[in-house]
Amino acid sequence: MNQLGALDSKAARQLLENFEFLNQTLNATILMVTHDAFTASYASRILFIKDGKIFNELIKGDSTRKQFFEKIIEVQTLLGGDLNDVI
Repeated sequence: MNQLGALDSKAARQLLENFEFLNQTLNATILMVTHDAFTASYASRILFIKDGKIFNELIKGDSTRKQFFEKIIEVQTLLGGDLNDVI
């Protein structure tokens, strides 16, 4: 959970849950930038950027956070490079 600065894991989780609450209850827009899939799994929509351009978009929809996390990992794997990049 280093993506949330100097917060310990409990405080980081609380902060993410508070963001989620504000988004769902107050319809507040929260912009978060992270490389951490766990942190990103709290979002309702994710834009993946590669080489300065939108590479992919995920929308949580009815997925559980665990299912959404797994989708995020799949896209992050694709972001790692193409098969043609292998030497």
